[in-house]
Amino acid sequence: MSTPSIQNNPLIGIWKLISATAIHADGTVTQDVYGTHPVGYITYTEDGHMMVMFSRSDRSPLSQEIQSPLTHQMQSLPVKELAQAFTTFNGYAGTYTLSGNTVTHQIEIASIPNRVGTTLVRTFTLSENRVTLLTPPVLNDGVETAFELAWERI
Repeated sequence: MSTPSIQNNPLIGIWKLISATAIHADGTVTQDVYGTHPVGYITYTEDGHMMVMFSRSDRSPLSQEIQSPLTHQMQSLPVKELAQAFTTFNGYAGTYTLSGNTVTHQIEIASIPNRVGTTLVRTFTLSENRVTLLTPPVLNDGVETAFELAWERI
């Protein structure tokens, strides 16, 4: 697998998240798994780098004004608040390769530490100025679930 030249690479650019949907093995679909108006961006560069971050739009603010996540003040927040902040945001970055309608992300940094050094494979479909990325099924609360994220080019 290799990253095609810019002329042959339809993913290059910045995309804004439109929706996030869960597709369960039994055929049921859960719309809005990241809320009704998720917020996020994914970027693919022509030199093979990528980064993505997305979150719920209805995230609760922290109980204290935090200037930096590296401060003692951040570490003193209640665990429940920190967990809520962590579970409503996702981000990672690294490199990517294309093969047909499959994009493979090689993770170098991630909000979920266990993802560092792994690869995430997504199939994609393009329609005008939108791209939809589909994950392979994963076990989610005991049910195999694929996640579909729709993005619009900006």
